[in-house]
Order: sequence, then C-alpha cells, then structure tokens
Amino acid sequence: MAALPRFGEVSHALEGSVLPGGMLWLIVSNDDYNRIRRRFVIVEVVSEPLSGDAIICDLGPVGVAITGTVHTVGPGWFAGSEEPIAVIDEETARQAADQIRHNVLGP
Repeated sequence: MAALPRFGEVSHALEGSVLPGGMLWLIVSNDDYNRIRRRFVIVEVVSEPLSGDAIICDLGPVGVAITGTVHTVGPGWFAGSEEPIAVIDEETARQAADQIRHNVLGP
C-alpha cells in the first residue's frame, strides 16, 4: 500500500491471519491519529454475520465488522497490501468506531 491506510477503508492483508487467505480489515481510527501516532486501530471484516454474542457492524455488501475485538497495528502491518477493496461511507464507519468506544469505555 503506497499511501497510509485511511479511516473507513477495507483492505485485504495476506499476513493478517494464521488462516489461509489472510483477513479483511477495516480502519476505525481517524486519519489524524493514524498520522500522528503511526498506529492504526483495525477490526476484522467477515463476509457473513457470526452467531452468538459477537458485536458486529453491518457494512452492507462488504460484510460485517467484528467491533467487539480491536487490534492496534503499526504501518508495517500493511506491507504488501494492495489498494482498498472498498471504502465504507463515513456514517457507517463512524457507527463501527462508536460501537468500539462504547464496548471499551462503556455507556
């Protein structure tokens, strides 16, 4: 990925998982945080909703973001990633970020 990933982008990371095929991820930290801290808060994106008590955010045709579990990664994590496969509309991306804030900080 030539440029730094941005808030609301969904991309594929081959090395992002121990499972074959890697993982899809959504950037949920804002661009200023990403640029200043050189860290990114990401969540996994799956193609189908999970059963049980998973905290998810519907991303439409892209799938669902698992917002109950977050990861913080450095820019090296994105090495080898191509351009984003999707850019989520700002309202939906903010909903995912708000779910994380609520999950971590409480009501």
